[in-house]
Amino acid sequence: MFKLNHVALTVADRERSAAFYGKYFGLTDRVHDDPHLLILAGPDGGLLALSEGKVPPAPPRTTHFGFQATSPRAVEKLRAAFAADGVPEAEWQDDGPMRVQVFDPDGYRVEAYAFD
Repeated sequence: MFKLNHVALTVADRERSAAFYGKYFGLTDRVHDDPHLLILAGPDGGLLALSEGKVPPAPPRTTHFGFQATSPRAVEKLRAAFAADGVPEAEWQDDGPMRVQVFDPDGYRVEAYAFD
């Protein structure tokens, strides 16, 4: 059995990205930090690896990664926080699984979702 446990992104500014993912998704524990790689951990053990470099062109709309929220209400609250902070929204769905997709500081699509 295998479990997906990390995503690696090339970003323009590691600190800016770390602040974004820390604020909205709780990835605040710096488990590795050297000049080439910053790895952030969340409370559930998920990892996000950030390397500074040239950000690739925007991938297709369907390419994204997601964070499962504890409830639809948590998704609504996060959506409101994104809006209040001016984070650009890509998609919103409130039927079926509730989900919101936003663009992170480098244009990657990030989703928060919850099932009823």
